[in-house]
Amino acid sequence: MTAASSFPSELWLEIFEWATFYPDAYATSYKPFCSTAFSETQPTCRDTAISCSLALVCRLWHALVIEFLYRDVRIGYGQSTLKGALCDEQGYGKFVRRAVLPFQYTSTPTWNPAPLPSVEILKLCNRLEVLIRPRSPPLSTVSQQFQFDAESLPLPSLKRLEWNYNLDAEHSGGINSLGATLQNAPNLQYLSIGSVPRVPMIDFRKVSLPFLETLALSSLSGQLMHQISYRWDLPSLSHIVLGAVTVPDVSCMWDKYGAQIKSLELGRHASFLVRDVITPTLNICPHLEELNYHIFFTLPPMLHESHESIHTVGFHSAPNLMFPSDDTWILLEKHFEILEYLTSLHTVRLFGDWSQIVADPRFATIFVKLRENGCQVVV
Repeated sequence: MTAASSFPSELWLEIFEWATFYPDAYATSYKPFCSTAFSETQPTCRDTAISCSLALVCRLWHALVIEFLYRDVRIGYGQSTLKGALCDEQGYGKFVRRAVLPFQYTSTPTWNPAPLPSVEILKLCNRLEVLIRPRSPPLSTVSQQFQFDAESLPLPSLKRLEWNYNLDAEHSGGINSLGATLQNAPNLQYLSIGSVPRVPMIDFRKVSLPFLETLALSSLSGQLMHQISYRWDLPSLSHIVLGAVTVPDVSCMWDKYGAQIKSLELGRHASFLVRDVITPTLNICPHLEELNYHIFFTLPPMLHESHESIHTVGFHSAPNLMFPSDDTWILLEKHFEILEYLTSLHTVRLFGDWSQIVADPRFATIFVKLRENGCQVVV
């Protein structure tokens, strides 16, 4: 370690930042097909493990890497140890930017006047930017009881919230309630809601999020759509991600936010083959600039007139095993045919594995036509 010790500390900090930072886990802007509303966030656990390994190399590296080690914390076992580290004289709480808080650690099985240890930990993270409430494990594996009210706390620095619904926890309020948490996070820019239940969720709270730009929903239910449309105020909302829809018509949401939506993404779900979501969206959202969806899980829109606002379309090639090969090509060709109605289109982006499709001679005709119309194809 003699040669390594002679390196400037600033250089080591740059190296450690590069080795441990996973930007998608902290992103507050929209990126196509990167929503975590439908999946677990495993890459950050890997980065935390890297920070732990670096901290064990030597005293110098431990001192340098400590801010990266505490940048991402998971609240669970060993809460007293974590709390002690965050509130000691070193003040490691100032380093925390992202926290994962499972619902089992905010359960309230008995009445206790003392604050929940997990909430006390959050209070020490006064620069927290990202909060994750992950999907709850099966009740058979983890005991979760929400019999009494949970504590609430202000989250003024929070920019990104990834929330997986837990209906039992929701009734206890505070940090377990989505509505209460949103009211305490006025500077939120990115909201991801997963595990949306089919049973009605009634929340009469008014929510105002003046800076929220991206809203990602694992499923759009009728009750959730009603809340977003009539009880939420989202003046900066520009990007919407829908993982699935369980309502026959989403125009209720477009009536309120259609004039400000710039991009729409549809998930890999058969519900978009049952109902056409794209056509009414194009008709009601005059400033929609970008459209991203899974080409084999989405009905081709029924367009009869040109639309001038769309300039970018993203197609994801995730396979749909319901279709035989010939039907797959029919569906694919119909999706590319409707691009002729998008008169301002200049970029078509292909996500996923397109190697077999691009190698098929039939795709050459599609590609030539796109190029003749002035479209750039980005794989």
